[in-house]
Amino acid sequence: MALIGSIRKHYWFLVLVIGISLLLFVLSDFSRRSNKQPTTVGEVVGEKISIMEFNKRVDENISLQKQNSNRENLTSAETYQIQQSTWQQLVNEIVMNSEYEKLGIIVTTEELTDMIRGEHIHPYIVQSFTDPKTGAFDKKNVIDFITHFDEASPDFQSRYLMLEKAIKQDRINQKYNSIIGKSFYVPTAFAKRSYEDASKTANVFIAGMQYKSINDTTVKITDDDYKKYYEANKYRYQQDKTTCNLVYISFPLEPSAEDIATTKDQVNKLYEEFKTLPSSEVASFVSANTDTKYDSSWHHRGDFQLVDSALFTAPVGEVLPPVTNGNLLQIFKVMDRQARSDSLKASHILISYAGSAAREATRTKEAAEKMADSILNVVKSNPAQFDLIASTLSDDQVAKERQGNLDWFPDGAMVEPFNSTIANGSVGEIKKVETMFGYHIVKITGKTAPKIKVKVANIDRRMEASSRTINAIFNTASSLAAENNTIEKLENAAKAKGFALRSADQLDAMASTIGGIGQTREVAHWAFNKNTEVGNVSNVFKTEEACVVAALKSRTEKGIIPLADVKEYIKPLVLREKKAEILIKRASEKIATITDVSAFLQQPTIKVDTVNVAFSGSNLPNHGYEPKIVGAIFGSKEGKVSKPQQGEQAVYVFVVDKFNTAPQTTDFDKQKRDMAMLFQSRVNSIPSVLEQKAHITDNRFMFY
Repeated sequence: MALIGSIRKHYWFLVLVIGISLLLFVLSDFSRRSNKQPTTVGEVVGEKISIMEFNKRVDENISLQKQNSNRENLTSAETYQIQQSTWQQLVNEIVMNSEYEKLGIIVTTEELTDMIRGEHIHPYIVQSFTDPKTGAFDKKNVIDFITHFDEASPDFQSRYLMLEKAIKQDRINQKYNSIIGKSFYVPTAFAKRSYEDASKTANVFIAGMQYKSINDTTVKITDDDYKKYYEANKYRYQQDKTTCNLVYISFPLEPSAEDIATTKDQVNKLYEEFKTLPSSEVASFVSANTDTKYDSSWHHRGDFQLVDSALFTAPVGEVLPPVTNGNLLQIFKVMDRQARSDSLKASHILISYAGSAAREATRTKEAAEKMADSILNVVKSNPAQFDLIASTLSDDQVAKERQGNLDWFPDGAMVEPFNSTIANGSVGEIKKVETMFGYHIVKITGKTAPKIKVKVANIDRRMEASSRTINAIFNTASSLAAENNTIEKLENAAKAKGFALRSADQLDAMASTIGGIGQTREVAHWAFNKNTEVGNVSNVFKTEEACVVAALKSRTEKGIIPLADVKEYIKPLVLREKKAEILIKRASEKIATITDVSAFLQQPTIKVDTVNVAFSGSNLPNHGYEPKIVGAIFGSKEGKVSKPQQGEQAVYVFVVDKFNTAPQTTDFDKQKRDMAMLFQSRVNSIPSVLEQKAHITDNRFMFY
């Protein structure tokens, strides 16, 4: 009872505690929701692009790039570039697909079929299915691939579907461009005006008072002058994205003298071991001890800069002493030296077996070898039978259609030992050789004149900063950042300690590199973080090339750039405005009493040029680019002295002696064609114009 009484006594206190607890729970849930990782990488004309969709497209493009370049990995810079191009690709697709939908532009199944295997084969198909050895395209290969599409590897299926999508998109683009290009009509009145304008000229007496005639130091510019010019021209200073200006100090991750000495000691030990190593162990030894991949190909003279002469004169088997090549220490061993042809030519008959790289083979290896031996005996005793057998029994379907002919190929282009069999054999010989694809009956049909080549094994070791050196550099940078937490302090410290303070201006949110420090996405993330304020100094950023301490100098939001941010940039223009005022005043005083052309030409202090000016141009002879003055000339009257006119290079006073017009004509077909062609040439710029006008939200910086 006492407990119940106590609870009753503190009833309102308990209600308050429970209420506060519920409020804190709601606020914490709201906080969790507000801090939830966004899932939308951007929005284009109302269509959201999820991060999953974007990453999927990026992965597809990375895979395609690897296939096209025949590489297993891409550099971080290449991957970043693919991310950039993928975004542009998606933006273009969404913006343009919206236009296509409005116009009802589609590609029918019948059209697509015709472009792939019909009468109007698309260039993409021709390019993809052209035999690289012969340069020939055969539609049968396309039909055969599509017929056996389900049997193709997933990789080839994926590549083909991407190719089909590209063909469809290209066809839609062609239709759209055709519609836009052919929608332009040139009225006769427009063509006539174009003809007259192109032929209109004026004979002019003109005097130009150059701005450079006034020394910059004699002209005083006030804040009002800057403001006046800025207000009149602020439309010129707009940007479509937020940018940041940084200052930073970079500490390169360079090896110390101790690091270099250690690497040299390691390489010298490898050199001693390499000299006594059996040839059979060279490949594995190199692979285990080098920073680059073991290369077993043949090399020409000139392929090795520092040791080229030694490699072509040293005995086979000799190991050259270590050499320094930039940041590399290199050891070279002469593995072999031969007179070899640059190009080889051969025909072959392939007999594959189950388990070989020829995927569709079903015969056993024993059966394949027995069959290959039988064919070898037949073609050796009767070489004339080779082409017939190759066209009927070979498992190389591409070469089969050419009676086994592989045509010319570079030495080293074929798999070993197929390549060696041809390189080491004589023209006319027929041999049997086994490769990963099965058994080949090879007929050597051509070889270019042999040249001396070498096969070299080399060990490369980079002279890099050790962990100890990197830690020391990082600690130096960390101390600098900790002791100088404002941009003013950082600038003073850099000056006092002799550190180079660099600038990175107009950095956008997706910037990937900054000069001297390589990949800098982390720096960009920090600069554009809403919690980073102007004047803040960063912690240390460690890139592949350096440790970096940065400070945010300014941030300019999307839209019209503030005067303070463009003040230095517009200074020469404001200076020109002030000089123009001075020169216009001087010129006005000189010509105040001039009433005719003779008086203008006889002015002793004014140098007058006689020029012919074209209405269709923007240049003044002897003066350069002056579009406003050209316009003023053709807007004036003959024989009248102009008022002083402010131009790009000078202040001008002129008199038009005579306007010259075009001969009369009624044939304006050429002008109509030229105007139509000019319009059509601009059709390709439509996507970029539509993108500029589209509402696009780019949130990629939140993910990358």
